[in-house]
Amino acid sequence: MRNYKKILAVFVVMTLLVVLSGCSGDPTQPIVVSEGGWFDWLLVIPIAWIMQFFGALFNNSFAMGIIITTIIVRTIAWPIYAKSNDLSIKMAVAQPEMQRVQAKYATRKDPESQQKMQMEMMAVYKKYGINFMGCLMPFLQMPIFLAMYQVVQRVWIVEKDGVFGSFAESVSNRMFLGIDLSKAGNFGAIYGQSGDLAGWILAIIVGLTMFALNYLAMKKPAYSKNTSAHNPQTSQAEQTQKMMKYMQYFMVFMMFSISLQSNSLALYWVVGNIYSIGQNLINRYLNEKKYEAMKNKDLVG
Repeated sequence: MRNYKKILAVFVVMTLLVVLSGCSGDPTQPIVVSEGGWFDWLLVIPIAWIMQFFGALFNNSFAMGIIITTIIVRTIAWPIYAKSNDLSIKMAVAQPEMQRVQAKYATRKDPESQQKMQMEMMAVYKKYGINFMGCLMPFLQMPIFLAMYQVVQRVWIVEKDGVFGSFAESVSNRMFLGIDLSKAGNFGAIYGQSGDLAGWILAIIVGLTMFALNYLAMKKPAYSKNTSAHNPQTSQAEQTQKMMKYMQYFMVFMMFSISLQSNSLALYWVVGNIYSIGQNLINRYLNEKKYEAMKNKDLVG
C-alpha cells in the first residue's frame, strides 16, 4: 500500500510541475487586484499581499518576501502533511495483523473466503482508525502551491501592455546575494549567450536539495523497519522501489530544468526543499514517539 502511495505522490508532483510550468496561467502577466478571478482572490492575491508586506519590511526585498512567505505557506500546509503521515504510521502499526489475515486466506481463493478476508481486513482498519481517504490529503496542498508558484512568477512584474502590477513596488529590490531574481539561468549561458550564471548555481542547489529530500523520503523510519519482518519484500515490491527511484531522479532533473527558467522560482524551491527536509525529520521523530506510545498501549504485538 505504502509503495503505491509513494508512486501516486511522485506522479502527482511531477504532473503538478508540468501544469505549473505551462498550464497555470501566463507567468509574464502582473498581479492586478482589480482584474483578479476567483482563484486569484482566493489564494493568489492573499499570498501576494503577504509577500509584498514582508518585502516592504526589508527594504522592498523580493528575496525576503519569498523566504518568509514560503515558510508561512508551508507551515499552514503542515497539518495536511501530518495527516497524510498519520495514515503511514497506522498502516505500519496494523501491518502484523494485516499480514496474519492475508496469510490465513492465502490459499483460499473461493468467493466466500475472499469476502471473509475483506471483512476481517475492514475490522483491522476500523481497529486502528485507518481511512484511505487520507491518501487524497496531499491533493489539498496543490492549489496552495499552485498559487505560490503564480505569485513568485508574477508579483514583481511592474507593467506589461499598459497593465501595472499591484504589488511590484514593495518587492522592487530583486537582488539577493548578488543574484538578480528577475533573471534566469537558462541553457544559453553554457554557450556564452544571454543567461545568468548565478541562476545555474541556484538551479544546482534546487537539484541537490530535492535529491536530499527524496533520499530522506525513501529512507524507512525505524517503526517501518520493525514491521518489515511481518512483510518480507517480494520481487514486485523490489520492482516498485526501482521504479520509484527512476521517477524521483526524473523529478529532480525536471525541477532543475524548470529552475533555470526563473531565479525567483529557483529560490522559492530551495527554501521550500530545505523546509521540507526539516519537516520530514521532525515528523519522523514525532511518528517514532507516536509508534512507541501505541506499542505501550498493546496495539502492536
